[in-house]
Amino acid sequence: MACTMNPKELHENHFDPRKALETFFVRDSEFVDDTITEMFSKFFKFTSSGQVKGDSLIVLSIGPFVYDPLPICEYFNEITFACADDKSIQEVQKWWKNEPDAMDFSSIMEWICDLQGSGEKWTEKQQIMQRNIKRVLKFDIMSCNPFSPIIHPQADCLLLAHCVEHFVTDKKSYCKALENVSSLIKPGGHLILFTIFYATFFMCGDFKFPLFCLDEDIMKDALKGAGFVIEEKYINPRKTETLYSITDYKYFVILKARKEHTI
Repeated sequence: MACTMNPKELHENHFDPRKALETFFVRDSEFVDDTITEMFSKFFKFTSSGQVKGDSLIVLSIGPFVYDPLPICEYFNEITFACADDKSIQEVQKWWKNEPDAMDFSSIMEWICDLQGSGEKWTEKQQIMQRNIKRVLKFDIMSCNPFSPIIHPQADCLLLAHCVEHFVTDKKSYCKALENVSSLIKPGGHLILFTIFYATFFMCGDFKFPLFCLDEDIMKDALKGAGFVIEEKYINPRKTETLYSITDYKYFVILKARKEHTI
């Protein structure tokens, strides 16, 4: 099933955060084995340098996937977690407030902590993150102020998790999106980016969402144009052929970049 709405409307009307979790982010799933294990292993290497820290962290996520900032949640006193659709925001708020019908992220959180050798401490990590999250907001990545009408102070670090390629349609709009999110980071602050190369779609339940087919050259040009200097980058090829039924990316990418100057 496909749709001709613009990406923002498509996501708001058809993205189902619970189905997305079941499809892609359940422990022991093929997607986790294929990509997420390697991604978080690299993410922990970023944190071990001690460079990614500060007072404030902003997380822009494709859904209510609150485990994404787990490796760095304790290095920031204040976290703003943001999603692009109302359903995901509601799910984050339920988890944040420990409501009984909240989504259960315990399995994947424990697994992420296992990668660091501290699986038994996942509940402590979760509590740190719940304590450090101060607000849950909605973002529009194509707005000059992604949190409009709220004026959010610039953060020391931005985690951009799996979302840019979902809301842009060409190189021009991709570059514009990175310029927009750059405005959320202090000069000298860090961007952590999770993304994929050469993907054209992903499935959420029975719904087929189009993706911008990003490559390394476009990403590097956009980051440079938005004032960033890449410090570390890992590009990992996919290994599991059967995953082509739910998404057709060829490479999974995680990088750390520093905001060198303001556009």
